[in-house]
Amino acid sequence: MRHTFSITAGVAAICGLLAVILYIESATTPGEQSVRSHGCLLCHPELFDSPLPGLAEQHTPGTPLRPLLTQVIQSSHPFVSAEAADNIAEYAHPRQQLALAHTRRGDAARSLYLAKCAACHGSRGEGQDDRYPPLRGSEWLTAEPSRLPEILHQGLQGPITVRGKEWNATMLPPGVTPGEETESLIRYLRKEFAAKQHKTP
Repeated sequence: MRHTFSITAGVAAICGLLAVILYIESATTPGEQSVRSHGCLLCHPELFDSPLPGLAEQHTPGTPLRPLLTQVIQSSHPFVSAEAADNIAEYAHPRQQLALAHTRRGDAARSLYLAKCAACHGSRGEGQDDRYPPLRGSEWLTAEPSRLPEILHQGLQGPITVRGKEWNATMLPPGVTPGEETESLIRYLRKEFAAKQHKTP
């Protein structure tokens, strides 16, 4: 019985090893092969769709990303050879470019919110007692058709109802420019504070 178990375990181990070798060898580019052989996707299952740690802080917009990407990979994984690090950087480069751009847009939108909205609505969208309504969980963020562009450009006069409570205050236009700035701020508001329901206020 013990010998049968040992043989079965041995066969399973060999099959597993063969599967790993096949997985690595079926890669179509050196970058993909390096990613598979070093098990990169075990730590980055999102396929590098988020910036690698330290990359956003070290990269200056407008400068080449690829050399820095190789450097970051080597410094955080000293066991990876220079050639493998460069291959992994080549594989990850397109996704890391998009991830950095997305992160920076989010940072800019947060700065805009803190500068234009947080004084009344709070840094976490919690509002101010009985003076200004909360944004967190507000049905106004997900209502269709959306009145957010109109409110951001023209302001709003109460009374209004937010999360079942009536508010009667005046919101002056916060000074957000139409176009990308408005769209970026609306995306931030919905991502950070929006409730799941979609109701018309």
